[in-house]
Amino acid sequence: MQVSTPVPHINQQDNWDCGLACVAMVANALGSRLSLAEVTLHCSVESVWTIDLAYILRKLSNDQSSLPTIQFSKRSPSHFHVPNLSPGRGEGWDFTYYTSTIGVDAAHSKEKFYRKSFDDDQKRVNALFENSDAANIRVVELTLPLDDFKRFLYCKKYAIITLVNQRLLKCPQCLEKASFCSCNVGPLGSIVQRMKGFRYIGHFIVLVAYDANEDMFYYRDPAVNDELCGVAAADLERARNSSGTDHDW
Repeated sequence: MQVSTPVPHINQQDNWDCGLACVAMVANALGSRLSLAEVTLHCSVESVWTIDLAYILRKLSNDQSSLPTIQFSKRSPSHFHVPNLSPGRGEGWDFTYYTSTIGVDAAHSKEKFYRKSFDDDQKRVNALFENSDAANIRVVELTLPLDDFKRFLYCKKYAIITLVNQRLLKCPQCLEKASFCSCNVGPLGSIVQRMKGFRYIGHFIVLVAYDANEDMFYYRDPAVNDELCGVAAADLERARNSSGTDHDW
């Protein structure tokens, strides 16, 4: 089944900037022509948490709210299509950050993925949460069921940046390609190599469509070269519910 979406594919350039690449994808779909390098200018750390992405989105929204919107062409009815995500001129980008944990979960300090910079991250991230209202960032402490993911995407009005455990993310196309060529796919290979022995590898992706007939989600993965990946709903549920994600999206 073909999937059509205005969300472009942008590869991450290092093992830490997957979230920034996801922001760049969404920003472009919203009519802002920004490269990953330009988005990275708004981030002063390499230990990027979801709340960092929310602040960057709000900053980009404020910068771009006066620009004209971009119109995306309609596609064949046989394709899944995420329509124009752009707001009207003069409007900011409307987004909500859902998470099961407001602030930093101290238990994450035990994970190798978080351990190196945890103390500094804890102070910085907690401060960002405390100031989110003043920054006009809507944060909701709520774990949404996967059915809500399906509903948001099936209505074809939204894209979702979500945090998953990369080790549990299973795209059949990527697995087949890796098996065929006995190698990892795109930047993902170097990420996995650098994090050998890690139970949890935090990774951001952009969900763009849902196929109810196949119970499959389609997404942009900044760590692979393929433009579109797919994952069974059950596999996505395991990847997003893994300890370490805080159910962030």
